Amino acid sequence: MASKTCILSPNGGCLAVSSPDGRLTIWDTITGIPRQQYTPSSHLSATCTCISWSAIKHDVEDGPKRKRRKSEKRSNEKDIEIIAMGTSSGSILLYSVLKGDLLSKLDGGHDDTVNDLCWHPKDNTLFSCSDDQHIVQWNVRDGKVKCKWKADKSSVNSMCISPCGKIIISAGRTIQVWDLETKEVLKKFTGHASSVSSLKMVSLNNTTNDDDDTSVLESVDGCYFMSMAVGDRIINVWQIKAASKNKSSIVQFTLPDEPTQLTISNKLDSEPHIFVSVVTKSGQVHIFDPVLNGRSKKPLSHRSTVQVATQGSQNEMPKPIPIMCSRFYNDSDQRMLVVHGSFMKPVFENIVFSAETDVCLIRDDPSLTQLNQGDKVADKVRQPLTSQDVTVLAPGNMAPARPSQETDGFKKDNNKRKSLRTELSLAERLNTMEIAQAIPQTSKTQQPKTESLAVLLTQGLQSRDKDILRRVFRYNKEYLIRNTVRRLPVPLIIPLLQELAVRLNTNPENGQNCVVWTKIVLKMHTSYLMTCPDLVQLLSNLYEMINSRTTMGNRLSKLHGKLDLMLSQIMEQNEEKEDDDFTQASALLVYEESSDEMENVIEDGLQSRSDSEGDWEDLEDSDMEVNQNEVESDGDGDRGGGENDEAEDESDDGGTSSEEEDEEEVAGSDMSD
Repeated sequence: MASKTCILSPNGGCLAVSSPDGRLTIWDTITGIPRQQYTPSSHLSATCTCISWSAIKHDVEDGPKRKRRKSEKRSNEKDIEIIAMGTSSGSILLYSVLKGDLLSKLDGGHDDTVNDLCWHPKDNTLFSCSDDQHIVQWNVRDGKVKCKWKADKSSVNSMCISPCGKIIISAGRTIQVWDLETKEVLKKFTGHASSVSSLKMVSLNNTTNDDDDTSVLESVDGCYFMSMAVGDRIINVWQIKAASKNKSSIVQFTLPDEPTQLTISNKLDSEPHIFVSVVTKSGQVHIFDPVLNGRSKKPLSHRSTVQVATQGSQNEMPKPIPIMCSRFYNDSDQRMLVVHGSFMKPVFENIVFSAETDVCLIRDDPSLTQLNQGDKVADKVRQPLTSQDVTVLAPGNMAPARPSQETDGFKKDNNKRKSLRTELSLAERLNTMEIAQAIPQTSKTQQPKTESLAVLLTQGLQSRDKDILRRVFRYNKEYLIRNTVRRLPVPLIIPLLQELAVRLNTNPENGQNCVVWTKIVLKMHTSYLMTCPDLVQLLSNLYEMINSRTTMGNRLSKLHGKLDLMLSQIMEQNEEKEDDDFTQASALLVYEESSDEMENVIEDGLQSRSDSEGDWEDLEDSDMEVNQNEVESDGDGDRGGGENDEAEDESDDGGTSSEEEDEEEVAGSDMSD
């Protein structure tokens, strides 16, 4: 719990706590019961950043002014305590503890987060500082800005007012002392290495001078104040000296952890002896008892420590219970009010401490104890009047209900509408189930609509939900991406590009889809991106990533071209070699027209002709022999000669016929060839 949102009242009777959701709760430190609870209308959009109780009681009049009697005026002069709440939007809320309601809202003073508030000790004036580097002085009665001035070159984180009400001290990193009348810087101190988180004035009776003849700086001459910073384990003590030009601290307190709250209490003696309690980030209280009488050469360490822890057991180690804040009682006894636990259930205890010994309180863990249901909190949120039969949905019961059919009507009973039935019958439940089954269910593989995809992308970018973004970026259809990007709000274009750049670096396996999304976004929203002044810085990661991945593109393209040239040459050489091998190879089958058949035919013809010629020669020889026989045998008869003549004639006929047959065979062979 931040120290500026958990503050005890000046008398220690109440504790004001602002929860992280902006709800203000006022607890009674005696009974430990919450007295009031208030929820501002803008508690979610403008959360509370700091709280300040009024140092004095203010009289706020309501309604038109009218003449009152003396007795009535005295009875109505009862002052009320006011709590001022600074918000992150720059506005200030004034809450009345007596009325339990909001008095007014101060607007128009700051443009940024309000960091600290402080009340003037003598009049109805409130001071506020903000991240906008200004300090504003407010008039509480009319709710208007009384004065506003620039107090630092950076944000003003803390401030405090002197008990006399003549100076105000502000701090960012450096510390400045201002004159409230002239708004001039009286003194400057070096401050801390980090931002100052808290300033506290030390009230000593012998250090203030309220004479009218003295100057403002002389009136606070010798006053002390303390400061602590964020992340710094040292508390500095400063002294305002009109004649001194020293800007460094005079005393330093060392702590084992970062401080979160500082409380100062004076001893009731003449010496400038004080008690200082510091609540650290670890939940402990460290007590100092320095004597402020000049500069100290060595840092001072705490004298005692107060802490709270659980009992523990053999199986469980004791757990520390953090202390939220503490406060001294201004009396002779060394008593202190300690608030420990959590903002939901704080526990209040009065302890007696010693400056020489440590104190450890063994208590039960309040987070494990149940809240008392009988304790009713005065919640200022007005709840509408509802019937007893109405079921109110709480944040834990927001599941969608099943479809129902109400067949019964309502009847009037004492001018109130009440339902005749609280539960559905069995027939109505069956009808409801049939209606639910009749509703067509969408398929899981069905392509999502563009409107739903744009809504999912918007929700994923605003909530930075990785699961939603992964579901959206898995789609790579260009028309779907184009319609989705067209319906996306313009302020989400740059977050979309940054998310795509991160995914391209971290998830290279999905780089193809991310590249398609990036291309379409740049193409459709070029005109808007050109109007962004920080476009180069915003898209530097994307540009460097693309440049690093494309540095080897030129070399790879050249290598690709060379490889294509080499492969084409190799292919041409292989084709020429195949042509040569084809021309030199022997044929599997070759047909040639040779003269062997003609020679055979001619030889056959010649052989047949020679045979016939031989026959003729034989016949001539036989004739010659017959003639010789005739000559030799002249004595043969005519019959015998006649018969020989017929035989010769037949032989001659036979020879001529055989010759004709041979010639026909030769002619037939030639035709066949």
